[in-house]
Order: sequence, then structure tokens, then C-alpha cells
Amino acid sequence: MSIPKVAMVLAAGFGIRMRPITETRPKPLVKVAGRSLLAHTIDRLKDVGVEKIIVNTHHLGEMIVEHLKDYQGIY
Repeated sequence: MSIPKVAMVLAAGFGIRMRPITETRPKPLVKVAGRSLLAHTIDRLKDVGVEKIIVNTHHLGEMIVEHLKDYQGIY
């Protein structure tokens, strides 16, 4: 089975069940083991050969966009 070269990460939820943590930080930016959930996801996708990653945003989306500036091939 071949791995798709493009992946989409759904990162637009409000994270209601994770409140109060997600009141000031979007769920994808919650840290686990010192890194954001989104960073862990991106790394796993790259590890399996995904070349282009699209991240949809909504709740506190500007914070996610700022976080993604350090990555290449992320849209």
C-alpha cells in the first residue's frame, strides 16, 4: 500500500472537552511531552513520507498559523 503524498490535518475544533486548557490556546497547540499535539502529528506524517500537509484552522487560528511558520510544506 502506498502512502499518500498529501495529508490534511483537521485543527479547527473548539476543544470544549479540554477546557480550561483550550480557552486561551487551540487544542492542536496543547503541549504533550514538551511539544504541541500539532508538532507530533506533523512529525509522524513526515516520518511516513507525506510531503505536503494542509492544516485547516478556525478557533484561535492565528495562533496555529504562527506556529506553522517554522515548518516547510505546511499550508
